[in-house]
Amino acid sequence: MLDDMPVPPWRERKKPAPARRPLSYEQIVEAAIGVLDSEGVDAMSMRRVAQELGTGAASLYAHVQNKDELIDAVVDRILGEVRIPEPTGEWRQDFLAVAYATRAALSAHRDAAKALWGRVPTGLNAMRLAEHVYGMLRPIGLPDQLVAWAGPLLFDYITADAYEGSLYVAAFGDETGSAKYFEDLATYFAALPADRFPNIVGMARTLTSGGGDERFAFGLDVLLTGLAAKAAESRGDGGSEPLGDRGADT
Repeated sequence: MLDDMPVPPWRERKKPAPARRPLSYEQIVEAAIGVLDSEGVDAMSMRRVAQELGTGAASLYAHVQNKDELIDAVVDRILGEVRIPEPTGEWRQDFLAVAYATRAALSAHRDAAKALWGRVPTGLNAMRLAEHVYGMLRPIGLPDQLVAWAGPLLFDYITADAYEGSLYVAAFGDETGSAKYFEDLATYFAALPADRFPNIVGMARTLTSGGGDERFAFGLDVLLTGLAAKAAESRGDGGSEPLGDRGADT
């Protein structure tokens, strides 16, 4: 046998390469999230994730077909981090809890929110979240068609806010850098020709006031108030019945 033969002095016998450990779907998704967190979704290619795992891209295709499927898997894993609180029976309060939990999960992973643009998440965790939201909206009296449109509208708002937040972090690093930018922006607005831009000049400081959390809360309030009005209109009660009570009783 060759193993019994001595190695000639002029030749080195190559050490056998260590056997590669078999990959699992879970390992691939975890590695992809690592790339997402450190380099962003645009860098999360099959080749880059394979490199992270110390293997070739071909090893990944036994578990995921392409980058799109990989992104779907990563997005669903991140949505699985959304902790849905126990319902209180007050639909508005319950939705706010889910909205903030979803925003926190997306914001924790660099530009994960960017990965959601242009795709409808259909994984198990996405369906769990969607089912919960629709289950809050239907009992308040909204017609199913409005519920069907309201769910994506609310989720788009949450996703857009999380994505914009990630851009600010990338651009300014922290709240101090962001605050300086908006302070400079207010100064610029105030210096505009007042005869041509009277409203912008007059509201220069107001236009740039309020942090991300305040603006996020304002946007949610506007959206939910609009849905409450639509629900009251559909019920024909003119909004006289408290939606929290109605939601709890249905």
